[in-house]
Amino acid sequence: MNVYLGSIPKKVEKATAYGRFVTSQQVLKDSNYYIPKDQGTLERSSLQASDLQRGKIIWDTPYARRLYYHPEYNFSKDKNPHARGLWFEEAKAVRGGQWVAVAQKGVEAGLGRN
Repeated sequence: MNVYLGSIPKKVEKATAYGRFVTSQQVLKDSNYYIPKDQGTLERSSLQASDLQRGKIIWDTPYARRLYYHPEYNFSKDKNPHARGLWFEEAKAVRGGQWVAVAQKGVEAGLGRN
């Protein structure tokens, strides 16, 4: 018995890619909620350096790693009272369950797209 799947694999691939993209957008947004802010350079770097199509989120400043792993530097919370180190981890702890739902809805929406 032979089964012809036709365009199903291609549709699933596109739907998965769309789900990855919308989930990456949400992860970036939620993570940036907790980043230290001064002039907005760190946040802008994530919008420019990240590859949401591939699910890669990057904060690309010379000091991003230092602030992420060493919050003891006591960065200012004047412009973002939610600022902290390990901002992705905090976003994941608070919103990680919702990310799963975003991914699922994204894939489902992707299946309905042409």
